Amino acid sequence: MNNFKIILNIIFATLFFQLSSCGLKVVENHGQVYEKNIDFEELIIGKSTKNEVVELLGSPSTTSIFDNEQSWIYISSEFKKLVFLDGENTDQKILILSFNEETLKNKEILSKNDIKNIDYEETITDSRGKKISWIKRFFTNLNPNPYGNK
Repeated sequence: MNNFKIILNIIFATLFFQLSSCGLKVVENHGQVYEKNIDFEELIIGKSTKNEVVELLGSPSTTSIFDNEQSWIYISSEFKKLVFLDGENTDQKILILSFNEETLKNKEILSKNDIKNIDYEETITDSRGKKISWIKRFFTNLNPNPYGNK
């Protein structure tokens, strides 16, 4: 029985070392990784248009609603992880492009360190909604429309 445990431990140790070295480490890129694929200097302030930016970078991750969508924001993140475990955000960049109607007015890149220095609102919004007892939820799920269609 003792030999069986030793052999089993050797097998598990061998499998662990084999699996840890066989490419289970993954780098995932989320968003537009612009500096690896694109020459950022092609975006010329006062000359580049929205159409040229879309051809070069694709659609933005989001647009600003505060200035009538004249600011476009491209967000990219890099995560390193083992295949089945949560990863770590190793790199993050935000590219902010501002436009005057159709031409590029300003471009700014924020790195992971710049993002850490941004102040954000710390108040908490109560998002619990209306409280329903578990009994009411249970019976509502059994018959979600007890009175029929009106």
